Amino acid sequence: MQLQSERPELKRQYEQKVASNDQLGFFEQVWVQDCLHPTWKYLVNAKGQILLRLPHKNKWGLNAYLQPLFIRALHVFSAPQSDEIVGVLRQKLFVHINLDNPSISNSNFGIFQKLTWKEGINVLRDGYSANVKRTLKKAADLKLKAVTYQDFQTFFVAQKGENLGSLKKESWLRLAQLFVKAKAMNAAFCVGAFDQERLVASALFFKWKDQLYFMKGTLNDAGKKTGALVYLIDAVLEKYVDECRVLDFIGSNQESIASFYRKFGATDHKYCIVKGRIPIV
Repeated sequence: MQLQSERPELKRQYEQKVASNDQLGFFEQVWVQDCLHPTWKYLVNAKGQILLRLPHKNKWGLNAYLQPLFIRALHVFSAPQSDEIVGVLRQKLFVHINLDNPSISNSNFGIFQKLTWKEGINVLRDGYSANVKRTLKKAADLKLKAVTYQDFQTFFVAQKGENLGSLKKESWLRLAQLFVKAKAMNAAFCVGAFDQERLVASALFFKWKDQLYFMKGTLNDAGKKTGALVYLIDAVLEKYVDECRVLDFIGSNQESIASFYRKFGATDHKYCIVKGRIPIV
């Protein structure tokens, strides 16, 4: 195995591998990854076949491979070789990436929540927790409306602050760029929950094939009183229940957030966390 810098033939090979696998979703698309990180390398086998596409940057004059913000995990194209792939990565100095294969031995794991369904909204709602069902009754007077990306971001920043964790100005610019491209492909939308004419919750979703992705969402104090975020998620599910079969909540490793997602019937899934020889990244 060896790491190779990106060149046109490798990028085409990656795109072909993704296109031929119906199980791969929104964040495996090369245009999505390129919006969220500017430079990539490829781990290839002796035959030149891609095993993994890796985000690359120069850190302190050295090569670093760090998980891009907003991308949860990277796809391993040869699951039987996962342990060998991880062994190669762990020998590098600056590595902190997530892989979508949870069966890798001797690894740490992160979790995310995913809701799947086969039938309509009534069956889906039967799986909600009692708390969610009560909250929806309280939110009966709210309305769901489309909002612009800028309205979503402005509302989110007003509630959470612009620098929330790793969310810096540069991160917001990348997310906005991704939204513009995805919206042009009918693969992104922002919605808000309104109490009369007042916005009380807002969220950004991506949509690819039969999957919805709950990217970011929040609510204000008025929204907390009416259960606005619960209403918003349920209203989006009602709208897309026949078109989609999965709602990926993206995260979270934070138990309070994970517990909230589980109340809709979502279940936990794992991904592998790989770090290099220097554990500070």
